[in-house]
Amino acid sequence: MRRNQKIGLICSHGGHFTELLQVRDDFENCPTFLLTYKEVSTSNQKNTYYIANIGKSPMAFIFGLIKILFIFLKERPTILFSTGSEIAVPPFYFGKFLFGTKLIYLESCAQIFRPSMTGKWVYPITDLFLVQWEPLLKKYGPKAKYVGGLV
Repeated sequence: MRRNQKIGLICSHGGHFTELLQVRDDFENCPTFLLTYKEVSTSNQKNTYYIANIGKSPMAFIFGLIKILFIFLKERPTILFSTGSEIAVPPFYFGKFLFGTKLIYLESCAQIFRPSMTGKWVYPITDLFLVQWEPLLKKYGPKAKYVGGLV
């Protein structure tokens, strides 16, 4: 990846965050920022923006959208990378349609036979869609790329 690219790393807490940590070093030569939920597991991360859980209420969703928009206006990411969950959906759509951002999604290693809901929502707009299990290739379609177990 080129050094002049800024990468937004997006994930929820828990397993999605753990998966992101496994591949975060792959982005070490580029400036990055993290967008996640404020939880014990995600605290004390550098270059991090926290939003309220957008799935908790309609108001949290609306305020989350506004905050994401302001973050993107400030950061101007050229690439967004996510390991999921629902937190990835609004930033991916904002990034794609408002900022022309390239989108990379890594489906969770827990998804072996069925696509995740987040994967279904972002698959149509991603530039690179990665799965860690071969059975998912048939479930998603030709844009999905099998990369094996990354995490």
